[in-house]
Amino acid sequence: MTTIKEADIRAAWVPGNPNDRSILGFRIRNGSSRGPMSKQRYNSLKKKKRGPREIRDGNTIIITPEAEEEWKRARASPKGAEARLVAREDRARRQRAKDAALEGVKARKQKKGGK
Repeated sequence: MTTIKEADIRAAWVPGNPNDRSILGFRIRNGSSRGPMSKQRYNSLKKKKRGPREIRDGNTIIITPEAEEEWKRARASPKGAEARLVAREDRARRQRAKDAALEGVKARKQKKGGK
């Protein structure tokens, strides 16, 4: 029996192909400008119960178009605990950006010989 490697699948499918209902197809369509969603990110979402609904048929796992749209709507307007988590992550991201900006200003002042 021949096994199909992920690289072979990538070569066979055009990124974003709406007919590819595999997990890889989902990861490609919902990735970023840097490429497909990583396996780690997908599994992390799944572990946190924030991944798309999967349908299993033997060894085959598919994500229906409806499940993908439902997942996108849930990510676009989170509710309850997920909304609180997203808000907390946003605050942490903004704080990291502010801290990095302050470090940059300090480094520039030190380079120029300022205080």
